[in-house]
Amino acid sequence: MPDLDNINLPPVVTGETWSGMSVTITSSDDAKYADTLTRVIMSFKDQSGAIALNLDSNDAGEITINTATAYAWAFTVEPRLLSIAASFYTWAIQVNDSGNVVDKDWVKGTLQVIADPHV
Repeated sequence: MPDLDNINLPPVVTGETWSGMSVTITSSDDAKYADTLTRVIMSFKDQSGAIALNLDSNDAGEITINTATAYAWAFTVEPRLLSIAASFYTWAIQVNDSGNVVDKDWVKGTLQVIADPHV
């Protein structure tokens, strides 16, 4: 499966819950998914390139690995209030597997956080 990039997530208003996202990979012949999924990190970077927020499967309630089996990965970035200022962000998902392979930009895209017009 090729890397996925330029995914524009729907905008979210500050102070409202972002819906999160679920990712599932099923592959029977791609060596890239032949090992067990061990960790998932989603990073949001601001326009200067600084990390504004990291979500990590090693931290409870942030990212849940649902299936880690070789050739069948599935995880959920849990819904949450995003504690970042209104702006445009780039985001990327890093996956780590039991074969010590780290793919830092496995899935990536953009997200706009909009100021709450009612504040």
